[in-house]
Amino acid sequence: LVYSSLLLRSNGGQVDDEVEHKKKLVEFFDANSGGTQESSAMSQLSCTKVTGGITNALFRVSGFQSITSLTAADFDSVLVRIFGAEGMIDRDIETSTYAALCNADIAYKYMGRFSNGRIEGWLDGYHPLQNQDLTDEATSLKIAKEMARLHCLFDVPEGELRDHHCGKELDVISVGLWDQLSSWMEQAKGYSEFKTAKDTERARALQLDKIEVEVQTIIQSFAATEEENDSGDSTASICGSSSKPNVVFCHNDLLLGNIMKNKTTGHIQLIDFEYGGSNYAAFDMANHFNEYAGGTTTKENGVPDYTRFPNAERQTKFCVEYVKMTKRLESMKSDITDQADYNGGQKEMVIEEDEGIMNEAIQLLSHVQKFILVNHLYWGLWAVNQAAEEGCEEFDYLTYASNRFNEYYVKKSEWEEK
Repeated sequence: LVYSSLLLRSNGGQVDDEVEHKKKLVEFFDANSGGTQESSAMSQLSCTKVTGGITNALFRVSGFQSITSLTAADFDSVLVRIFGAEGMIDRDIETSTYAALCNADIAYKYMGRFSNGRIEGWLDGYHPLQNQDLTDEATSLKIAKEMARLHCLFDVPEGELRDHHCGKELDVISVGLWDQLSSWMEQAKGYSEFKTAKDTERARALQLDKIEVEVQTIIQSFAATEEENDSGDSTASICGSSSKPNVVFCHNDLLLGNIMKNKTTGHIQLIDFEYGGSNYAAFDMANHFNEYAGGTTTKENGVPDYTRFPNAERQTKFCVEYVKMTKRLESMKSDITDQADYNGGQKEMVIEEDEGIMNEAIQLLSHVQKFILVNHLYWGLWAVNQAAEEGCEEFDYLTYASNRFNEYYVKKSEWEEK
């Protein structure tokens, strides 16, 4: 559905006047009720702000089942997402991708679009993961399985979406990571002033000229490695392992707030695919491991705690579970007529852990270790650009950028010592 225009400001995930925005949201649903007798009922909908996002403004609108014509609806609440990060994300492509992910039973309920946002289903009974959830090994392994489902079961639809995410060559999946990294580097260098004089000085202290050298070096290093490992077959593999990292459709932003867990069943649901696209599977895992440290909530305000970074044993178990799940899915694909039929339940076949599985997991983990470095540069530059565009009043993007860059140098030093 495409609804009438709803223009609400999102400032780094915060809204200038929350009361006024709630009022506009209710008026929006009222105006889109089609002028029926339910219009007055629509005005009684309740609206609450959803906390936790730093890119978008999120609201829960509830009370739909109290409206006579909707009493048979299978929902009472919806999530209204008001887009932030203006200019950094193509929202037409992103929304179309989200709808395709819903059709593949990867994402949850796309319900409609308006000018600068969209309406999604509300996940009743779910809550975003908290730091303590990641200390639970069972939860970590469930995340590995869901990541494998995304990587193996989602095929980007032909046409504009595939051209955007995968490139125009039918047998090759292109990777946008290096172009994105270079683009964000150029964007970050282009800001001579930030929102405040203090922020301008803080940005200069990041020494982006040195970061640029690191970006260029790491891109050249990966390009050289891939050329050495290229066996002549340029087709990117969706599952399995090889001498070079596999390319799949990745989430790219699996922080705690983007992983929902059912309070009763423990089911894991991935959300917020706005940075999703074709990338190395190992990057998705590296990103998730880095996100153990947090730092992206308003309470943490840009300060990760890297003592929470998963140890080698936890990383290995994650990779083993991921490899087992990819093999399970590959074995089942020929028997699945509808991807939505697969839910990891009765149809799930057992893949025993053996030496081959362990070897593939270790190979995968070796790729992950390299992308942990890349991931720090990636989100550090993102934070610099967010600071320039949104400011640091509601969330300290420059502190976050500084911490990501500092951890990059720490991990680089550890890598060079190995």
